[in-house]
Amino acid sequence: MRAKIKRLDTQWGRAYVLGEGEDAKFLPSVTTVLSLYSSSYLADLEEKIGKEDLQKISDRAALRGTAMHKFLENFVICLQKCGDQEKSLLYTQRKSTDELLNVMEKKSIDIGRSLFYNLYHAGMFNDVKKVLLKEGFLYSEKYLFAGATDFSFLDNDNLIAIIDFKSASSPRGDDTIKKYKLQGGAYAIAFEENYGKYVDRVEIWISHNDGIQKIVIKENDLESNKLEFLTYCSKYHEMWQVDNIRNYYLQTLNS
Repeated sequence: MRAKIKRLDTQWGRAYVLGEGEDAKFLPSVTTVLSLYSSSYLADLEEKIGKEDLQKISDRAALRGTAMHKFLENFVICLQKCGDQEKSLLYTQRKSTDELLNVMEKKSIDIGRSLFYNLYHAGMFNDVKKVLLKEGFLYSEKYLFAGATDFSFLDNDNLIAIIDFKSASSPRGDDTIKKYKLQGGAYAIAFEENYGKYVDRVEIWISHNDGIQKIVIKENDLESNKLEFLTYCSKYHEMWQVDNIRNYYLQTLNS
């Protein structure tokens, strides 16, 4: 049985609490661990356009990504229930738009919808035999990290694939893709620990204005990225101020 886990927001940042009381363990997120991975692309971009303009780009990207993920989330929810892509498409067209109109402008919704259609019309879901997880929360009690991947499925050859969706304005370069691969390695480690089943591959589906990129991580490449992520994870735990977070958590229990 998987242990109980919950999110804890503190002045030292977000952590995840595994278990309860004095025996609780504290886990940083996968993305927090990978804050140690330096991106030369982002550093160069900030130098060229400035921190303020880079933040504006990031804010627009966040809206775009939120909209795309909502369409994908509802599509996968319906696909898991009925297994029919056409019914799932009709469901997400209606439900996603209604939900997003409450939180963002139509222009952002239209961009997100278009990015979703890139994936749908490219036949990216054709190999899905059975949806295993949607918005799947994964953690490693052994290595102490947590994260959420978009979905995983059993393919037509009965192999397990983990999928992470990404949105972009243009194709991603090697530097960014490497970080995505490290994330994928982390998700594979946690999935195998949580469910005791081997992950055949991790796929990164990147939808951008001109089409899609599909990054497949498997075999030696996947094993290599697993090991490299664990190196980052070990380094992060060496510097993490976890005692502050632990003390804050224990105080909330006694208050």
